Amino acid sequence: MSESFRSSAGRKVVSRSSARELGSVSHLLVDARQRRIAAVVIGRGKKAQLVDWTQLSGFGPDAVMVGDESALRPPSDDRERAAAAGKLELVGKRALSEQGNELGELDDVTFDAGTGVLEELLIGTRRVHAGSVLGSGSYAVVLGESQDHSP
Repeated sequence: MSESFRSSAGRKVVSRSSARELGSVSHLLVDARQRRIAAVVIGRGKKAQLVDWTQLSGFGPDAVMVGDESALRPPSDDRERAAAAGKLELVGKRALSEQGNELGELDDVTFDAGTGVLEELLIGTRRVHAGSVLGSGSYAVVLGESQDHSP
């Protein structure tokens, strides 16, 4: 089942063992090389915590489920701290071709809720296959020119 980054923002994160709400999704950290979600970021700034995608027991339309509170962890490196600060959020970033051409602003990203694998990037009215992602950072998302960027 497909989900989108925009619809995931604000979704409750719940412990399966205690049924306690642990927070809500602020954004999703992507591994651009693997073209998949690496972690869910809960909260923002210095209080933000992450849950590795592999620690999720479910990503449903009403809540994101984790086994228990021990799945939450603080950011462990500069990349994760940048994600916690919201600097690596894909939605709203510039989309650039590998040649440096402006493709537009990234409006949303769809992904498989079971695996975390990215499916499509939405840039204006265009849908671009996530296989075109070459890299992402605080400035932009870079897409390969060999992929279809048609409307």
